[in-house]
Amino acid sequence: MVNIQKFSLRIVKESGGRYDIDKYVRNPFQARDLFVEVVELDRRAEEVFAIATLDVKNKVTGVFEVSTGTLTSSLVTPREVFKRAMLQNAAGIVLAHNHPSGVSDASSDDISVTKKLQKAGKIMGINVLDHIIIGSKDNFISMQEENLMSD
Repeated sequence: MVNIQKFSLRIVKESGGRYDIDKYVRNPFQARDLFVEVVELDRRAEEVFAIATLDVKNKVTGVFEVSTGTLTSSLVTPREVFKRAMLQNAAGIVLAHNHPSGVSDASSDDISVTKKLQKAGKIMGINVLDHIIIGSKDNFISMQEENLMSD
């Protein structure tokens, strides 16, 4: 006889609230509004990487802070990003992080990490739809709109 442990996985809601935003993400402005309202990416003093999980109709099913870094960087791995997406049974995700400097330009590291996450998502069947970089509420970019993402 062998002892084998049986486990189950669950998502536990940390907090929730009502926000004056659209429940769907259909464009970069809606994505920016979501991350500014829920994660406050325009007001954080350190880099924060977050994701929004979406269903097949791009309805938001969850928002997660994946990592908090320093003034100039945060560590992001496919494992940490997609663990949350898989537990939410997401069809797609939108990535976001802030640049506390206020400059929203994508760095070479931002582009590299995004492409790595797109490859991982493709393997798992979870589409990475966009990566929003927020310098301030009015200063942000969509890497999809800037053609900085893989096809």
